Amino acid sequence: MSLSLTHSTYLLLMLLSVLFPVIFSFEKQIHFVSRWKYLLLAIGLPALGFIAWDIWFTHIGVWSFNDDYTLGIKLLGLPVEEWLFFLVVPFCGIFIYEVVKFYFRKFSYQGRLVKTLWFVSAIFFLIAISTRQLEYTFWNFTFNTLFLVFLLFSSWFYRHITHFVIALLITFIPMLIINGILTSFPVVSYNPDAFSNLRLFSIPLEDFAYFFLLFSMNIYLYERQQRTPDEL
Repeated sequence: MSLSLTHSTYLLLMLLSVLFPVIFSFEKQIHFVSRWKYLLLAIGLPALGFIAWDIWFTHIGVWSFNDDYTLGIKLLGLPVEEWLFFLVVPFCGIFIYEVVKFYFRKFSYQGRLVKTLWFVSAIFFLIAISTRQLEYTFWNFTFNTLFLVFLLFSSWFYRHITHFVIALLITFIPMLIINGILTSFPVVSYNPDAFSNLRLFSIPLEDFAYFFLLFSMNIYLYERQQRTPDEL
């Protein structure tokens, strides 16, 4: 199969997404490069789980990838660009989190945010139990409920909850752009029988929960490695 620039769409999207965070990792004040040593576990461990999830859902037809926008090189049924996604997106998310920690270090809304996230976990649970027939929706919100409750019982999370939420809200902006491109071409398509069919623009609403879970796991493992003795 002959390749064109179109076939590089997904790859170029990933490379352009990571370009800015990599360059500014060497900025003197934040100096994110000094914390790259924590990224192997913070990115790698969640990636294993999400890639396994991705492989299975691709196999059973929950979603599929358009060969017109990928290089056509696949590993375990996934385009190589999809494997790259689980490295690039977490890297960018953790970079944004570090920027937020630096510029919003005096901000603290712990009490209100804890109550808000308990409410969010209850909403996630209700969505999960009411959508058992929709594979993507059910498992997405089930995993989110379990992990969010786990976080809310973790003492370290209370110390970082303000920066976590601010960073999460900011990362939704590039997520809208990246996922908007992926779903509008579409590079990735969804089985209408496997999700709610509710979308923001071209993006399934479940994708926001999917991203929430990935970001949460990345930040948890990233901060967990840097915990202080009183956070053990």
